[in-house]
Amino acid sequence: MQITALIQVIHYLKEKSEDPALLEGYKKLADVLGEASGKPEEDFSTTIGKEKDLLQKLLWESDPSEWGYASYCLFEKINKNHLFGKPAADWLGQNIKPANKDYRKSETEINKKIKLISKLSDSLGKFTQLFDQVIPADIFTAEEENTSNSNVILYFEGGLKVKNIDDLERYSRLWDNILASFSKLATEESLTLNIVNVEKGNIVLGAVAPDKTMNAIMAGITGTLSSFPLLLRVRKIQNEMTHIPLNNNLIDVLEGETEVLINHTAFNVAQKLTFEYLNENIDSEEMIRILSRSLKQIQSFIEKGGRIEVKSSNAAAAAGEVNKTLNESFAIAVEIESLLKSLAEELAKKETVEVEGE
Repeated sequence: MQITALIQVIHYLKEKSEDPALLEGYKKLADVLGEASGKPEEDFSTTIGKEKDLLQKLLWESDPSEWGYASYCLFEKINKNHLFGKPAADWLGQNIKPANKDYRKSETEINKKIKLISKLSDSLGKFTQLFDQVIPADIFTAEEENTSNSNVILYFEGGLKVKNIDDLERYSRLWDNILASFSKLATEESLTLNIVNVEKGNIVLGAVAPDKTMNAIMAGITGTLSSFPLLLRVRKIQNEMTHIPLNNNLIDVLEGETEVLINHTAFNVAQKLTFEYLNENIDSEEMIRILSRSLKQIQSFIEKGGRIEVKSSNAAAAAGEVNKTLNESFAIAVEIESLLKSLAEELAKKETVEVEGE
């Protein structure tokens, strides 16, 4: 675990746990829920909805979604009680519903969160004091020096865990080629992948990238991942179709459309990048072909459980937006994986029923 990631999360949690607006939002919601539970004959749905929406807006706006994968993943783990950011806003959306008349239970849950936030504020205050005394300052200096360059960081997790040296060689070769395509586009030196961390089969590789190459990589990632929300919609529609008596050919048609969407998106992004970086030393058709392949490999990497983080020395805000897109895409990838598993199970059931009916 990077110390900078831990410190970033701790400072965020300390700041938000001491935010009077956040506590006030929770308390207002708890108060109206308490009032509603004491007056069951009155309709409080509009008031509850209003307070919930205001609190959700505050939580969404304060979510650190622009962080890199390591920091945001750690934030999600520590924020397991859904007190802050998007996880808390999503929890409210799922559990606090004006139409639900069990207001007493909802009030109890919100009051628990208020107590946890207050307790966390006190604990983090003591922890940061102790941390400053125990951890040498030169460690932070070293971390800051390591982040002064633009970097691409790759996390091989989930189905991409490294089991042996052959896996490591194959993954390294794959990403050497992906990154080389962007270096060629930007007419800069090829990037060198290094092992950043190894823990229980989870390998982290990283590469320092020159500015033009880094900008091309960020644009490529953002462009190719723009198809993820639509892919999620298609997977949901496919699952819905398994519950109605329709021919499976419609599901197959949609499957074909996902391939068309992925290929079309990769081609368009590759074409745009090639024309943007166009110079006389580049064969544009060949460059588009190479980039298209790389972009599809990046998408496949994320779908299989791989994670990416970018850091830019001269475009921090742009890198933050790319990391935000990546974090959103990681969540979508998990949902798509679940939908594909469910789809396979339902299709297998339908096939069994059809065979038995013959």
